[in-house]
Amino acid sequence: MKDLNLYLVRHGETEWNLLNQMQGSQNSPLTEKGIAGAKTTGKFLANVPFVKAYSSNQKRAIETRDYILAERADKGVNVPRKELPGFAEMDFGSWEGVYVPDLAKLPEFQIYLTSPENYDPTSNQGEWYLDVLARMKAALEQVIAENSTGDVLIVSHGSALRILLHVLRGGDWREHREEELCPRILNTSISLVNYKQAEGEKEGTYTFQCFNDVSHLE
Repeated sequence: MKDLNLYLVRHGETEWNLLNQMQGSQNSPLTEKGIAGAKTTGKFLANVPFVKAYSSNQKRAIETRDYILAERADKGVNVPRKELPGFAEMDFGSWEGVYVPDLAKLPEFQIYLTSPENYDPTSNQGEWYLDVLARMKAALEQVIAENSTGDVLIVSHGSALRILLHVLRGGDWREHREEELCPRILNTSISLVNYKQAEGEKEGTYTFQCFNDVSHLE
């Protein structure tokens, strides 16, 4: 029997987030607001008995995870930690670090924003949407394989979480960028998903307790 509460959190605000620069495979430091958001999230989750804490292998996610755990009474020393590259942000190739309003002038960027099924990252040497979804699902399946019951923290990234969470909610991946169907994932937001799988079942079920919740930051 599998019974897991998965706390999926986006990393804290970074300098590139603040400056509206495209951020994916490359990293920029957490801002003071980003650190504060991670610490506030940690305080909110301080009494959740995490059995394990995961993040992507990108520094902003690792630091956010560790700031969250540092707010526990024992400073998180008893929570095993692991980085999974599958939880990394979408790679945007040559768009990395570029001011987003400048990118918005490019027809291919508009396709990226509005029509995921038609987005072709060949020109910017970035990553395909379906490749992001596949590795995010594989990383989540690894988390489920490594844990049977309890609460698990996962810190990942905005674009990658958006497509994964939309599909877990039963949505079509091609529609995950439609704001009314799947709002943009906010910094240090929490999406709490319960996963249950009975003995003998090939697949379990995902039930959302909250999605993209930032009420703890207010």
